[in-house]
Amino acid sequence: MKRFLLQLFLFAYALWAGASLSTTTRVSLLRGDTIVAQAYKWYPKYITFLPADKLDSVLAYAYTDIVPVIYEVNKTVLRENDQLIEIVNLINKIKDDSRVKVSYIWIGGSASPEGPISGNEHLGQLRTQVFADYIKAKTGLTDADIRTENLWEDWVMLSRVLEEQEFPNKEKVLTIISNEPDWTERKNKIKAIDGGRTWQLLLREVFPMLRNSRMVIVCSAEDIKVSPPLPPLPAPPVAEEPKDTVPVARIPEAPIEQPVENRFWSIKTNGLFLGALIANAGFEVELWRRWSLDVPFWYSPYNYTPARKLRLLATQPELRHWLRKAGQGHFFGLHTHIVGFNVAINDHGRYQDPNHALWGMGLSYGYATHLDKAKRWSLEFNIGAGFAEYDYDVYRNWHNGPKFRSGNDFYWGITRAGVSIAYKFYKPRKK
Repeated sequence: MKRFLLQLFLFAYALWAGASLSTTTRVSLLRGDTIVAQAYKWYPKYITFLPADKLDSVLAYAYTDIVPVIYEVNKTVLRENDQLIEIVNLINKIKDDSRVKVSYIWIGGSASPEGPISGNEHLGQLRTQVFADYIKAKTGLTDADIRTENLWEDWVMLSRVLEEQEFPNKEKVLTIISNEPDWTERKNKIKAIDGGRTWQLLLREVFPMLRNSRMVIVCSAEDIKVSPPLPPLPAPPVAEEPKDTVPVARIPEAPIEQPVENRFWSIKTNGLFLGALIANAGFEVELWRRWSLDVPFWYSPYNYTPARKLRLLATQPELRHWLRKAGQGHFFGLHTHIVGFNVAINDHGRYQDPNHALWGMGLSYGYATHLDKAKRWSLEFNIGAGFAEYDYDVYRNWHNGPKFRSGNDFYWGITRAGVSIAYKFYKPRKK
């Protein structure tokens, strides 16, 4: 809900700020083109129409950008939402509109100022690129159609937000931003205001909206066709708005439920156990966005030699928490194991469970990476440690050897290890 409110606020703010540009500025940039003025009634304010020799004019679109993506702290995962879907539909609509032409789409990514400057530079670049990749994938645009800019720590937007609202010590903060060019010193001076209370308030109330990717759609004014007369647009399926307002673009309403991202399930096998000639297979299913359940099975009913065997019938379910998104990157797991065994690895004896399977629990760490662009094949590494409790009977290690000892024991140590390859299937997750 907090993410939604931030996006709603920034969207409204961008539209208000775009509307606040003076008529003189608009007309001077557009050379009095009344057809362009009509175009602003067709499309929302985060689309700007510029003359061919003014396409790089920051003045014209500095206050017309829209912020469709808000990220979590130190994260670069783009979560699709209704606003993004609307923007994609709008871009595709403009591409099919013979009256106008998209010159380029400007995309910028930024980070909030509380972290280290070098880290925020990296975050800004990643957030810029992930949004650009999303737009290209959904609209068919290429690198030539998109201009990207790493905004780093976006002090400009911070100043814009503070100027337009009441905030404790607002003037002091704006003065420091204006007069202190060194970002590190700038942060230290803001932190020093009233013992850090202002800085903490900025952290909670303002900084979250600075962790974003935003965009401007720039169209060329000269490409707007004046003759023959423009055909009227189809009547929108909503009540007519007053003539003195600038309507948001009419996008066909999407179904109530929209797929926001894919949920996966996979089949896999562990190469370490295959190397030990133990047949194994398993599956993993995504439960929630950062949680999955991994369930492997092992079965080896055969002997290596008449006196050497490693017979197992086992399973080891594991609940996994992923740091980014389920199925990729780093994860931590909690697993339990149930193993039936009949093992002889030397001449001292053959160990067999007396109808009481080995059991135990453990914690693990792992990492998974995709091997192809379609993200179907993945490679996974994991290691875990914990305990196991087991009863056993020991038999002489020869044919029909007699039982000569029984006992039970606890084991502490490595309980899970693997180098696994998996093939994934995807299904859209509904909101």
